[in-house]
Amino acid sequence: MKTSLTLLFALLVATTLKAQVTEFPVEKKSAIVENLTVGIKSENIGLHTSSALVMDNLIRESYIQDTDASEAMIPLLKILNNGKTDEERIAAALALYRLGNPIGIYQLRGIAVFDDNQRVSEICKNLYVTYHKLHGTEYLISF
Repeated sequence: MKTSLTLLFALLVATTLKAQVTEFPVEKKSAIVENLTVGIKSENIGLHTSSALVMDNLIRESYIQDTDASEAMIPLLKILNNGKTDEERIAAALALYRLGNPIGIYQLRGIAVFDDNQRVSEICKNLYVTYHKLHGTEYLISF
């Protein structure tokens, strides 16, 4: 009885701590987004790939809002369209998916339909369809 009560209490504390999300002040959010945008604009493939993935993670974990990170959309679109490696293009696609901007989502459709790279095309297709299914909107694509 004592063990199960202790286990229940530990489970309750763990879920409570996990549910707490650290809210960054507005200045810190803008500094984070600005630094990640500089990283995304970088010529270093590893830096802009990891910056896109970090932005994706911060939006997914609700540390920053997609509206806070909207200034990074244009550099992410450039990476998605002109990236040299699959990994950087996929990282940009994930970040654009998390941003949820209609322009970025429509660009995922364009890559899914018209890109020659099978891996990137398939991932963009899945992100595009998933976005529209989760939001209950009609998607304009047939594969």
